Amino acid sequence: MQHTTIKARGLEFDALTDGPEDGELLLLLHGLPRSSWEWHHQIPALAALGFQVVAPDLRGYCAGARPSGVEAYHVQEFVDDALEQADALKEKGASFHLMGTSIGSAVAWRLAALNPHRVLTLACLNVPHPGAFREAKKASQSDAKDQRERFGYFEDAKKPGNERAEFARMLETLDLSAEESAPYRKALDSDEALEAVYNWYRANGRASEREEPLPKCPMPTLFVWPSGWHNISPVVAELNATQVTGPYTFAVLEDGKQPVLQAEPDKMTSLLVEHLRTHAS
Repeated sequence: MQHTTIKARGLEFDALTDGPEDGELLLLLHGLPRSSWEWHHQIPALAALGFQVVAPDLRGYCAGARPSGVEAYHVQEFVDDALEQADALKEKGASFHLMGTSIGSAVAWRLAALNPHRVLTLACLNVPHPGAFREAKKASQSDAKDQRERFGYFEDAKKPGNERAEFARMLETLDLSAEESAPYRKALDSDEALEAVYNWYRANGRASEREEPLPKCPMPTLFVWPSGWHNISPVVAELNATQVTGPYTFAVLEDGKQPVLQAEPDKMTSLLVEHLRTHAS
């Protein structure tokens, strides 16, 4: 596993990489408030399958890719970053495999739904397709209210000047030792970095509900949901199946430990490897 830099959209993204450069590209998108290091348990095993595995730090998480302004952190900007990173790593317009966790899943769902010709297989952890939230809202006002309450922390996360307190609170909710969380503290050790990262909540959220619904995803898809995790309701997690038209696997982890890639490294590696073995060419 090596460190590298990817130039895309006039920005420079730090990344972890492993596997043969002539292998099919597998792009891994991390969660908030973490970094590409979140995937470090899985990267070698995925590379051993013959993929060129690349886990970039998302915009805001590295100094070379930290534009100013709230709108620079709308989810579509992250999608465009990933597409151009793939173009830079392969030829322009090349298709690739895609995995995401937490906000990385939100980016991955949108990218795959709007660019199905680019995504060979998809795996998303924790966060379902946005359409699952819409389906829950249509099915039951009580289910919609339940999910809104689970996202109540968005309001505190959006408050200017509250970033450092929210960062500390979020780290405390993770099942990580001080040593395991150290790379994330180091990556986000400045007010500038934290403001950029928490612009995600300011640029996205309730306003996104007024956007046009995303298409369903036709590619082979794995969705992993930890049943004990408070943020996503069981109803929304189960309705995610309505948003995938291709082969679909719904894997449930019987606890709520986060981040799942580090809290359940062997189990997660096994699920992701099996997904690729089953559906990748």
